[in-house]
Amino acid sequence: MTATMMNHNNFALDTIQDDEESSVGSNQDVTSSHGTDREASSSRDEEAEIRKQSAKETKRVSMWRAFVAMALLATAVAVTATTYSLLVKDEDEAFRTVYAQFARSLADSAILQQKDLRDGYRGLADQMALNAEIAGDDGVAKWPFFWPPKFEHTAKDFFRVSNCEWVAVNNVVEEKDRDAFVNFTTAHYRDAYKESHMIRHGNLDRLDDNVTKYLGVVTKFERVNGTGAFVEDDKPRERMLIRTMQSPPPGDYSRSPNWNQNSSTFTQRYLGIMQDFPNETLFMGASRVSFLTVSEDEHQGYHSDDGAEHPHTYSVYPIHRGVGDTNSELVGWSISALAWDAPLRNLLPDNVRGLLAVVSNTCNTTFSYFIEGKDAWFIGYEDAHEPKYNDMSLFVDLALDATPALYDRPGHCMYSMKIYPTQEFEDNYKTSTPIIFATVVASTFLLVFIVFLMYDRMVLKRNEKMISNAAKSNAIVTSIVPDHLRDRLLNRQDDDKDMNGKKNGTLKTFLNNEHGGQGMERGQSPPLADLFLDTTVCFADIVGFTAWSSARDPSQVFTLLETLYQRFDYIAKKRRVFKVETVGDCYVAVCGLPEPRRDHSAAMCRFGRDILAAMNVLTNELVVTLGPDTGDLMLRIGLHSGPVTAGVLRGERARFQLFGDTMNTAARMESASKPNRIQCSKETAEHLIKLGKNAWIQKRSEPIVLKGKGEREGYWVTVRGDRAGSVASGVSAGSEVNPPSVDGSNSTGNINRYSSSMFVAETKDRTGRLIDWNCEVLTKLLKEVRARQMMTAGSVTKADKVNESTLKSEIGGTPLEEVREIVTMPHFDASGENKEIDAEDVQLPETVKDQLRSYIAIIAGLYRDNPFHNFEHASHVMMSVNKLMSRIVPRSDFDGKTAHDHTFGISADPLTRFACAFSALIHDVDHSGVSNAQLVKDQVPLAKKYKDRSVAEQNSLDLAWELLMGADYKDLRACMFQTQSDLVRFRRLVVNAVMSTDIVDKDLKALRNNRWEKAFKKDETGSTSSLSSSNSDSEKDRIDRKATIVIEHIIQASDISHTMQHWIVYRKWNQKLFDELYVAYLNGKMDKDPATFWYQGEIGFFDFYIIPLTRKLKECGVFGVSSEEYLQYAISNRKEWEARGEACVAILAEEAMKKYGVKGMPQLQHESHDSLEEQAPPVDIIRNVVAC
Repeated sequence: MTATMMNHNNFALDTIQDDEESSVGSNQDVTSSHGTDREASSSRDEEAEIRKQSAKETKRVSMWRAFVAMALLATAVAVTATTYSLLVKDEDEAFRTVYAQFARSLADSAILQQKDLRDGYRGLADQMALNAEIAGDDGVAKWPFFWPPKFEHTAKDFFRVSNCEWVAVNNVVEEKDRDAFVNFTTAHYRDAYKESHMIRHGNLDRLDDNVTKYLGVVTKFERVNGTGAFVEDDKPRERMLIRTMQSPPPGDYSRSPNWNQNSSTFTQRYLGIMQDFPNETLFMGASRVSFLTVSEDEHQGYHSDDGAEHPHTYSVYPIHRGVGDTNSELVGWSISALAWDAPLRNLLPDNVRGLLAVVSNTCNTTFSYFIEGKDAWFIGYEDAHEPKYNDMSLFVDLALDATPALYDRPGHCMYSMKIYPTQEFEDNYKTSTPIIFATVVASTFLLVFIVFLMYDRMVLKRNEKMISNAAKSNAIVTSIVPDHLRDRLLNRQDDDKDMNGKKNGTLKTFLNNEHGGQGMERGQSPPLADLFLDTTVCFADIVGFTAWSSARDPSQVFTLLETLYQRFDYIAKKRRVFKVETVGDCYVAVCGLPEPRRDHSAAMCRFGRDILAAMNVLTNELVVTLGPDTGDLMLRIGLHSGPVTAGVLRGERARFQLFGDTMNTAARMESASKPNRIQCSKETAEHLIKLGKNAWIQKRSEPIVLKGKGEREGYWVTVRGDRAGSVASGVSAGSEVNPPSVDGSNSTGNINRYSSSMFVAETKDRTGRLIDWNCEVLTKLLKEVRARQMMTAGSVTKADKVNESTLKSEIGGTPLEEVREIVTMPHFDASGENKEIDAEDVQLPETVKDQLRSYIAIIAGLYRDNPFHNFEHASHVMMSVNKLMSRIVPRSDFDGKTAHDHTFGISADPLTRFACAFSALIHDVDHSGVSNAQLVKDQVPLAKKYKDRSVAEQNSLDLAWELLMGADYKDLRACMFQTQSDLVRFRRLVVNAVMSTDIVDKDLKALRNNRWEKAFKKDETGSTSSLSSSNSDSEKDRIDRKATIVIEHIIQASDISHTMQHWIVYRKWNQKLFDELYVAYLNGKMDKDPATFWYQGEIGFFDFYIIPLTRKLKECGVFGVSSEEYLQYAISNRKEWEARGEACVAILAEEAMKKYGVKGMPQLQHESHDSLEEQAPPVDIIRNVVAC
């Protein structure tokens, strides 16, 4: 801007100077030479002064000139390189596309040829069986005493279908038929060969020589001895395999027509395979040697080059007595020779060359063919492709869905083919176009750069002239006005522009500018602040958020807030409400600024209604990902109308803020409101009345006391006759989010959040959401298990496979008898560190996911309707286990081995983490709601079964395990367990984990304490004590012992995690546990009323179990900040209980009596309470819900 201004000023000065020069010129004759010298000196001084003043601008222009030059060069390089790379990429894509098309065509042809070969075999076998039936008597096949008529024609049809060069049919001859078959072949040999010669050659020129040569050996069986020669086979055998007819005449065939192939172990092996797989085509290894009966010249006609060098594969197919009946007797087999160039010819156009086909089999043979147009050239017995084309290979499986069991049979070879491009093929699609276009682009930029340099030179010359003219003009101005006035004159334009900018700096401009207020300094402009007289402020707080967040990870807390606030922001935008800020779980908004609104109070009420609806929908949806109790979160809203001061406090992190008593009152109205309700002040209510919204408000029955404000009138707001619709994210427009009553009361006096008619549906939906969440957690863990299995699949042998029957024999007695001091963890696998598989990329089969959900649903149904030990409690334990497992120091913080040892192998083994979560799910299945001691006292059958110890825990484990091992969950188990050791370790982990929840059994407690002493006890110096350094323990045992005790402590802590969370969470579950014991007391399953010992019992529970347990979690050193969090909550809750516990017990007893009655008196009618958590629905309703 300054350079432009200077140019404008110079233009003006030039004009003045021109006028001045004309004036001076008219009086030139009277001007003295001294005067001329003085003017020249003055001009030089002014020019120096101008140059000095413009030095900064000149330097800036020079910098910009260099920047433009470099930018132009950089752009030239970038555009040229981009043009070249894009064109090269286009050519490469064309090359890859065409290759993919031809490779696919080649693959399809190879697959089709394999299908045709198999079809040809089946047709040949059926033809032979049909001929035998025709030749037999009364439709009975005449095997082996028949000679196929006109076999040459049948063979030609087979060749046309299969592309084979040769085929032969062999008969199965029983020992008892040896002599008869020899006589048969002797009688028919000449006629059959005569027929074959005539069909094939059209003459009998060579018939006499061949028949004379071989007729002598037809009368006996022969075998091949150790030297490869044919000798008579007079050894009795159960079966004989005799070659009876071939496609070509036997002119040059050098083997015995009655060669007993069953004398060869090679043939015996194939015979065995055919008997096991009566409908499969068997393939041998590839070989250069061919058993062909044709001559070399005739054989060469099949190939483009040397036929003797081509790999030939011999394949075998069984022939059964019945036509198409593979279950009938095996009476023979056909064998043919396939040269591998045959299916690769005549596939590509003549002008296409350069594809490479690499054929390999499971018999360790590999060979390659170069495909050029319609020809296929044999390269050699090697994989001849270039490594740079590895990523372009097309794999073709030529086994064609063979029976899986056939893969492991020795002697049978499974073939496959990989297709690659070659450099020749790629060169067909590489041109000089990229170089040409890149050169043209570079030349264009070079020309532009030369023009820029020429233009810059002209500008420099013009600027030199302008500076000279400006110096002269400046001298004239200086002679007219003082220097400081001159400077102000020259700077006026900038001053005017700055002032115009400041006039536009209003609050509205700031609110419409995302970066408003940044970079402002004191004194630059007046503060941005305005007074708005008519506004309505909204405070919306999430009720129960603090307690809810105490049981969650930070990521889950932010997931909730981001989900809710993003939806609130969307609603605010739609309702033209301005979001001010969020403070923790409190959302602050205002209506009536920056654009004034006459209906600001009504608009804010609609906004409140919409976010209430959105809150209910989103929290219920988030249960699946964020766990239990998320659906119980509710919103509490307070509104107040009045004036506010709105402005921007400029400086670091400047932001828009509201000030004034209206803000304080709105905040107090929110705190005095109720969950799922909108409360407004008298001022807002009066404004709504002015808008004709009298029906929306109803005055509270009693005044409310606001902190710092005294008593105020409060009004409940229920928006009527207006639809929330799409704004509230799918909430039904006609549904009433708020109850229609005042102070939570409706016409029937029910103050429930839900009506009784909605209870069953809500409970059913709640259970379903808990099942969904548990399924989500276990599915994620199961994906991690599957990812680890995929990494180690190559090292699993047959001996490692799962054998469930072996585990059944090992389990034997009761689960208590299976508890181990040390559960062996897997060894650290350093090789797996470099081949990690992202569990998110693992896709579980639908059957596995369906079975997992089915299992969790049935487990949920097995939980009884206890107030405490129910499926919701299991889900709460699952959430704590998942949280603690996620807080174990991740392996990325250390190198692999160090991380493995530091976390005792827990973080490195997904199956261990899955076992912990699984244990949490099942640990209280079928819990009866009474203690083990009471079960033993009542002598229930389960107590006898489990020998009066850990009755509930063992029963839960047995029920859940029996269900898991059922036939309905076979696929789920296959996904969970890759090896037998996985199954055994999982069982032992689950047994130890579930049994650790029995904290009363003295023997189990002693075992755990002893294990802890060995694992973690330190002496006075801080080093590990001798107990943990036993010479009999290896380093692996010491790590596994620590892992075992840590896992048990995870389950124990999670089982009572409510005592280590926020006070509200603790009180909620404490009430449930009290109710359960109170019900047991009413039913005669407990001697004392729990109210008589509850206060002191809780203090003792904190002092002697909970707090010591949390200290152990901290001493383990693997849980990060979670162990400190659990400890602090436990200590805090203990102090709170000590101060308020007696009053709490009185409330617990009173509530229990209202819900369940008093012992010895009729049960009182259950009254509803303000939250669903406090309701105690009839047992039959809950059972119906679980059944659903």
